[in-house]
Amino acid sequence: MSSTVAPTGRTELFDQLCEAIARERGGADVYLMAANVLRRSNGAYSLVGLEAGGERVVYHYEGVFVSAIPFDAEAVRQAEAETLSRGDDVADGLTEVKYGWVHPAYRDLLA
Repeated sequence: MSSTVAPTGRTELFDQLCEAIARERGGADVYLMAANVLRRSNGAYSLVGLEAGGERVVYHYEGVFVSAIPFDAEAVRQAEAETLSRGDDVADGLTEVKYGWVHPAYRDLLA
């Protein structure tokens, strides 16, 4: 699942995510939260977006599953992850989330 959207630079992506977290969630540690979210997006795990309300981020793991994970200024709390879908249901899991912000690579897919 990919998109035809041109790649976004890491700095631009960081800025977009910071703005989305500030808008959806607020708080003084927006930069730390965004850094943790992007750090978790490490190749196998792709950041899909920020869930509406800003309490969780959604990651897609190589077409195998989709999960929503709480995060804060300390870390992305993997132990509290909720698997939204697996296997053949991955596309459905991605589209059933109400997003506050979507990563540019997934915007065409989730439009």
